[in-house]
Amino acid sequence: MSNLLNNPNLKSKKNDPLDRGKDIKPKNTFSVDDLVTPNLPQTKSKAETDRVTFYANVRINNHIKNKAEALSSIGLFKSQKDAISDALDYFIDSLPADDKRRYKLQLETLEERDVRIRNNKK
Repeated sequence: MSNLLNNPNLKSKKNDPLDRGKDIKPKNTFSVDDLVTPNLPQTKSKAETDRVTFYANVRINNHIKNKAEALSSIGLFKSQKDAISDALDYFIDSLPADDKRRYKLQLETLEERDVRIRNNKK
């Protein structure tokens, strides 16, 4: 125990063995406002943005996934996503006029909701 009290590191000029010297501070500081440049192109305001794209997940079973993967693996589509998208487009095009009208109205509502949600996160 006496060795701990007679620690040679404590006999140096420092009284505190954890003392690291003076605080290090930057010479110059800046804020986020200083980073904004005036020549940036104008972006659309929240009200002008009519569509946003982001990744979303849909839970499907292995059979649906395998169908999409098979279509893409034989070269008919570049990806599973393209296979599913084109299949949906084909189905939508075959809908009766009344169902197409209701579909388009519902799709517009969902797209507007996505824009509102994305703009509120910014």
